[in-house]
Amino acid sequence: MSRNGQSRRSFMETMAFAGGAVVTAVGAPRVADAQEKVCRIRAKSDIFSLDPAVSHINDFNVRLAIFNSLIVYKPGNEWTWMHDAAEYIEQVDPTHLAFRLKPGIMWTNGYGEMTAEDVQYSYMRIANPELNATNRQEFENFESIEVKDKYSGVIVTKVPDPDLWMNALARFSGTIVCKKAWEERGAWTKSLGNDIPCSSGPYKLKEWRLRDRVILERNELWSGEKPYFDRIEYIVIEDANTSEIAFLAGELDITEASVGSAVQFMEEPPPNTDVYVRPTTGFVWAGINIQHEPFDDVRVRQAIRKAIDVNQVIEASYFGLTEPSVGIIAPGVLGYRKRNLQPRDVAGAKQLLEEAGLGSGFRTTLTTLTNTTDLSTSQVIQANLAEVGIDVEIMPYEGGVYWNLGLESEGDDWKDLQLVLQSWTSSPDPRRATMWFVCDQVGEWNWQRWCNEEYSDLEYRASLETDVDKRGEMYARMMDLMWDSAAFINLTHTARVTLVRDTIEPNMMPDGLIHFRALEGKG
Repeated sequence: MSRNGQSRRSFMETMAFAGGAVVTAVGAPRVADAQEKVCRIRAKSDIFSLDPAVSHINDFNVRLAIFNSLIVYKPGNEWTWMHDAAEYIEQVDPTHLAFRLKPGIMWTNGYGEMTAEDVQYSYMRIANPELNATNRQEFENFESIEVKDKYSGVIVTKVPDPDLWMNALARFSGTIVCKKAWEERGAWTKSLGNDIPCSSGPYKLKEWRLRDRVILERNELWSGEKPYFDRIEYIVIEDANTSEIAFLAGELDITEASVGSAVQFMEEPPPNTDVYVRPTTGFVWAGINIQHEPFDDVRVRQAIRKAIDVNQVIEASYFGLTEPSVGIIAPGVLGYRKRNLQPRDVAGAKQLLEEAGLGSGFRTTLTTLTNTTDLSTSQVIQANLAEVGIDVEIMPYEGGVYWNLGLESEGDDWKDLQLVLQSWTSSPDPRRATMWFVCDQVGEWNWQRWCNEEYSDLEYRASLETDVDKRGEMYARMMDLMWDSAAFINLTHTARVTLVRDTIEPNMMPDGLIHFRALEGKG
């Protein structure tokens, strides 16, 4: 399919270079009437935890709306940051970062004004090993936070921390919580989940309906710029096609659409709709639990990689709009490793299985989310592996269950994982992608249960390296180690396609993530 003489693939390459695209249709009524401005946005799954100790992509939009951080990513086409709770922030030397809070940021439910002690508590809590926060690696270099006065303090790191700004502070783990309120709940060593005692952002949590929606309303205590919408409803619709139907029916104002619908929406945009396409730093792969037989034999893992037709996956699930991946670090990010990918090799896969004593094949399971794209990918993998004698049973789960399956802290489900289809977001800093696959993450987010000491050592040293070239070489070597393990069957890097009512200016992040508080009306 072509558009104005361009192939589908070349059109997307042009879009990626530009940082995004918009196709506009006109004539829609405004999103909300004069009585109350309401924006209804699709959530891909239910929220998992509003506690910053837990990292889960679907919670970030809500967290950004109801909490504050010192700095946050700036909406637009380039990855940079802007002040949030911080009135002033500066790296005074390689291990000291000074900040001063804006006065007058109030906590809800009577907890008073945000102070530097709240910042100290929030970040040192994440760094506290007893809490076992899922994103504690981003704060592991924190030595202390010195409180100078009510609003000012100094973050002291044990060593230089090059990814501190774009990962720990600007990303969503940099959320500030109320020390008094969290201490009352004993949160120093436990996560509070969604039962949060107070918040500080321009919105506050009005209601959470389990597996249905999150409703946010304006925070009357907010002293900053008033958000455009009075209320935001974050509505759970896991299937992308279903969300598109809801959008076309007027039941949603913003939805992330399936990549498979992108070409149609760009060529024939729905009435009253802006269609945005943004490349992301996210990555998609099929992970292999190397502690589960027969995947403890690298030849079996290599056979699976040879048997899977990545181009077929991209055509079937991403309609040819993305490119094959060679690792978890996306093109354009420091440490990206170019690699000459070999075509699918069925004969080679069968030979490896024969050498591993599995020439007659075996049965296995592939765990996946229930969304259309992931199910389509799973079906391609199932068909590909069947050709080499591997009988795959697809095990689909809704998000609320899926994201607990590999966590030892959530039960014994991790013991049964074999193949797992995963799609993660990342950030413009490579460490956001690499930090989850060190040895210490086995039992948490390293569901491959792969432990390579060289990788873990490089990951740590790269986190300290301020020389950009040296740091990039370390990440490239880490990509080689992951490739050699054959525990990660790299598939693609994602694009985000978003449908937005043409009465809304989304002011989205460079990767298309919607920043609720940045939403504005047009006209």
